Amino acid sequence: MIISKFYYLRKNLYTMAELVLEQVILLSEALEADDYTQAEKIVERDDLIDDLEKENDNLSQNAILEAVSNRNILGMGDVDNDIVLKKDPLRFALSAIRITRNMERMGDQVVNCADVFRHKTIRKGLFKNEEPMTLILSRVTTLAGMAIESLVEEKERFMGSVNSLEDELNELCDQAFQKYRSVPDMEKQEFADVYRIILALERLGDYAVNVAEELVRLNTGKDIRHLENVKSKSSSYP
Repeated sequence: MIISKFYYLRKNLYTMAELVLEQVILLSEALEADDYTQAEKIVERDDLIDDLEKENDNLSQNAILEAVSNRNILGMGDVDNDIVLKKDPLRFALSAIRITRNMERMGDQVVNCADVFRHKTIRKGLFKNEEPMTLILSRVTTLAGMAIESLVEEKERFMGSVNSLEDELNELCDQAFQKYRSVPDMEKQEFADVYRIILALERLGDYAVNVAEELVRLNTGKDIRHLENVKSKSSSYP
C-alpha cells in the first residue's frame, strides 16, 4: 500500500511532464504557422496542467508523511553512502514538489506566449522566417524535451548540454531584443508583444533547467544550482 502511493505519484508526475512538453511543441507549431486557433487551444488546455499540479502537490505531501513515518518499512531506516539516493522515497517526494512547481511554471510561460500571440499584433512569418526567433523556439523546445526525457528516465545525463543550451538561449533572447527594438516599421504594441514572448520563452527555458538540476539532486544528492556563480566568486578572492 505504501509503495503503491509512490508509484502513483511517479506516474502522475510523468503525465504532467508529457502534457507540458506537448504544450511546448504545440506552441512552437502555432507560432511558426501563425495558427491563432491553436494558440487559443493552448490557453484552454492550461487548466489540465493546473489540476495536475494541485493533485501532485497533495500526493507529494502525503508521500512525505508516509515516508517519514514508515522509513524502516520502506527499507530506508539505515541509509549509508552506498545506497543510491534516488531510491529514498522521502527524497523523491521532496523533489516531486519542486519538479511539479517548475513544470507548472513552464506551462504558465507557454500560455503567456499563446495569450499574447492570439491578439494578432505580431507580423506573420516572424517565428518561421526570422532569426533569432526561429533559433529561440528551437532551443526552448529542445531544452524542454531534455528536461522531460531526463525526468521520465530518472537520469541527469543531459545536464551539461542543458547548461550550454541555456547560455545559448539567453544570448539569443538578448539578440532578439536588440534586433526588434530598432526595427523602424515595428509599432510599439507589436514590439511590446514580441518582447513579452521573448521573456516568456527565456523563462520557460529557465524552468526547464530547474527541472534538470533537480534531477541531479535527486540522483546524486548534490545541489548544483548557481554553482557557476559560487565558483566565479570564490576565484575572485585573493
